[in-house]
Amino acid sequence: MDLMELAGGLKGELVQFALSPRFGRDLEKAISAIFPDGVINDEADLSVVLESFIFTRRQRSGQTVLEIFAERSSGESRALLLSWSDYVIGVFESKEPYGTDGVVAFNHIDELTYRIRSNMGAEGIEYFLVPGTVMIGAVVPVGDDWMISGTPRAFPSEDAHAALASVRELQLTNPKMVFRNPAKLAQAREMQAHQHESFLDLYGNDLIVVPGSEVDGKIMALYRHNYERAGSKSGPWTDPDLPGFGFDSDDVTAIIFDKEDGLGFYREFDVMQEVFAKPEMIVRRRYRDVVTSYLRDENVSPVPLRRLAAEDPDKASQVFRKLLKKPNFSWERDGEALLRKHKPGWFASPPLPTVIPV
Repeated sequence: MDLMELAGGLKGELVQFALSPRFGRDLEKAISAIFPDGVINDEADLSVVLESFIFTRRQRSGQTVLEIFAERSSGESRALLLSWSDYVIGVFESKEPYGTDGVVAFNHIDELTYRIRSNMGAEGIEYFLVPGTVMIGAVVPVGDDWMISGTPRAFPSEDAHAALASVRELQLTNPKMVFRNPAKLAQAREMQAHQHESFLDLYGNDLIVVPGSEVDGKIMALYRHNYERAGSKSGPWTDPDLPGFGFDSDDVTAIIFDKEDGLGFYREFDVMQEVFAKPEMIVRRRYRDVVTSYLRDENVSPVPLRRLAAEDPDKASQVFRKLLKKPNFSWERDGEALLRKHKPGWFASPPLPTVIPV
């Protein structure tokens, strides 16, 4: 059987598996999160949710629907399914035909070139064969080629500007998509290292604590200092027109520029500092809620907890003994396992830069 034909059959089975009663409740939650009013405009909108649910959303077991489904297969089918963990969303511009049923396309998100085919043959990709056509959608690897996955949106060349206008926002909000390109990842790491040095040079430490009202000014000062340290190559500095970070004036915030994890912002850091200095405060609701949020919110990096605990591991142990109701808890012995339990995404792969070259 042709590998693309096998891939098409497996994709159909995978979709039916995701739509089975086993995942019904979780899929409904995923749809409601994106379409709270229950209105789904078209098949492409539904496809975006379903594809994300299959390939990226982790179930209670910690696995994706794709990984669960792959366990039911073996041999070539299993290997092909597992390769789909390299699932790519992009803004693809058709450059030239590839064989009789494919195109060579440039992805404006990661700036890499893909040879894209459809499991339906030329008929399934006919709209994309004209050079200059732009497709917003997803592809998965099939051997050395890539197969269209889901229902993409296509824009003829004369309307391509509408699709390309979304590139910058997608790059900034989905850095992992940009960093599929090794050159972009290396460039970002170099930029982040330079910014880290600028932060230390400007503030004397990689952690500062400021009122929320000062966050925007501190970051703008960092951008300027970094620019001037690099030689002001484009002339005198002028403040760019950037959106603010949205911190409340009474929100005491830590700005940490960790060498590995990059730049991070942490609200109510004064509460965290106080409870790690006086562990008995954890019995009060506000302190308990803030520490719990830092621990259980997977969007919060492990960095601030590690920093606070490192100042006094014994007091950190006391905080978590009372919070977790585990009298034998030791931060030095159990702290890292605790972080891995509640923040698995941060340990799944090396941290990506928080600087994005676009």
